[in-house]
Amino acid sequence: MVFLLISVVVFLAVTFLAPKKIKRSELYAVALFSIVLGFVTDITADLKYNVYGYIKPGVQFTGFLPILILFPTAGILYMNFFPFNKAFVLKLRYTFFWTIFCLTFEFLSIKSGYFYHNGWKYWHSALTYPFLFWLHILHLRFFRWFAGS
Repeated sequence: MVFLLISVVVFLAVTFLAPKKIKRSELYAVALFSIVLGFVTDITADLKYNVYGYIKPGVQFTGFLPILILFPTAGILYMNFFPFNKAFVLKLRYTFFWTIFCLTFEFLSIKSGYFYHNGWKYWHSALTYPFLFWLHILHLRFFRWFAGS
């Protein structure tokens, strides 16, 4: 639980202090998309299939902290510094770095006891994280098109 609370404070601080490279409306859209994506994936994987979860099976208030704070702040940081106008290989490297970061964070979350696997494997996460990051990119592109910017 201490790891979760420290993570919340650090993620919030880094997100608020980081220089912003995308518009505030885009940051807001990314944050909301991250929350929705977090609820969809966690309700499906945790509550329906019980392959992973927070603290113990079922719904706990602390299980909302990652979805409501860690996911949107991570989404904002990922999208804020994404190398949109760079070569494809740099985009892949950037996403690879974030995937490694998330796998490490997931490992530490399990070791701290606030997250658990129940049939879920790290290689599932290694395949899932890049897909979720690219969904963020597609969403932001859609948002920009929809907003006319």
